[in-house]
Amino acid sequence: MSERPNTSVGVLIVDDSPFMRLTLQKILNQSPNIKVLDTARDGREGVLKIQSLRPQVVTMDVEMPVMDGLQALDEVMRWQPTPIIILSSVTTEGAQATLKALDLGAVDVVAKPTGTQGNDLQALSRDLIEKVLAAAGVNPSRLGRKGLTISSGVSGYKGPVNQTPGRKAESSAIPQAGILPARGQAPRSVGMGKSFSLPKHGVEIVAIGTSTGGPSALQTVLPSLPANFPVPVLVAQHMPAGFTGPLAQRLNGLCPLNVREGIHGEVLKAGTIYVAPAGKQMQVQRKSGQLVLNIGDEAPIPTLYHPSVDVMLLSLAKSVGKGTLGVIMTGMGNDGTKGMKEVKALEGFSIAESEETCVVYGMPRSVVEAGLADRIVPLGEIGRTIVECVMKRG
Repeated sequence: MSERPNTSVGVLIVDDSPFMRLTLQKILNQSPNIKVLDTARDGREGVLKIQSLRPQVVTMDVEMPVMDGLQALDEVMRWQPTPIIILSSVTTEGAQATLKALDLGAVDVVAKPTGTQGNDLQALSRDLIEKVLAAAGVNPSRLGRKGLTISSGVSGYKGPVNQTPGRKAESSAIPQAGILPARGQAPRSVGMGKSFSLPKHGVEIVAIGTSTGGPSALQTVLPSLPANFPVPVLVAQHMPAGFTGPLAQRLNGLCPLNVREGIHGEVLKAGTIYVAPAGKQMQVQRKSGQLVLNIGDEAPIPTLYHPSVDVMLLSLAKSVGKGTLGVIMTGMGNDGTKGMKEVKALEGFSIAESEETCVVYGMPRSVVEAGLADRIVPLGEIGRTIVECVMKRG
């Protein structure tokens, strides 16, 4: 699967606002690799034009008359899965609707500009064009309703189904006892043997980086980590500002572990998952023997991403070094490769999602092609592999 198409990408714009339709059309027409096929004023018209025009990518508003974006998305995914990018307002209601859209099969989200200021429109232009080109490389067969039934890849385990937000799921990620075995004793797994690489050093922290397709992938991986998981977990997910808080709340309702957005200055605790706040960089410092979050705008390298997986991993290379377990999952581009190179140079360990399950095989491919991946596993086995690596080193 390619991240960048060889010919012009046909796009349909679905939005009830004449201003937004015109704005999006002007933005997309800036790219010689994109061709706007048509526009639609509501979800129903959008569904009909998707059927007749068969665009490669669709941009979809959420709040529209006649048929809203969620209804249209659900209908499209039932009979003609198509890469759809949701345009959403940065509000509580907009963020919740966006998460539902990602559950239904949308590949990514772009925040609507809050005004007509040049900076807002410039950021929208860069973000939208990049995501449309990436979405054109998505295999439509991997789209569709994700649901909330989580499979960890551990034989006999089913994650929480429709978990009530605010209630912790029962720890059942490891068969039988539902708890981790003592360190040094690997959990039962299928196919584990000498050919399966394990960390040389004890894992002190797990860091997960992902982008396009990430929210749904996280809903598969994180619920498989049991309640007595002995190290903290960091997550850097590319999302617009305002969306990672609701994502963390959603994941908290699905996971045995506590999940929340990271807060500047807090000490990392075992068994807690910290989601990097969108629009900021999340780094880790060691102070008085403790690992402390540093949330801010500063970054040691130039980067388009906030949060950046590279920035997170580079900080862990300095503060944790060989005790870092890095995990790179679905996403466009190569964010994470620079940071993983530093982690590996210090004998840290890395896991990359295999191409067969990636919505976009960009970030993991970059790590694999750089020779930095110790394990390459499909999405459904990543949770189990993390547990194996944390509990037993080679």
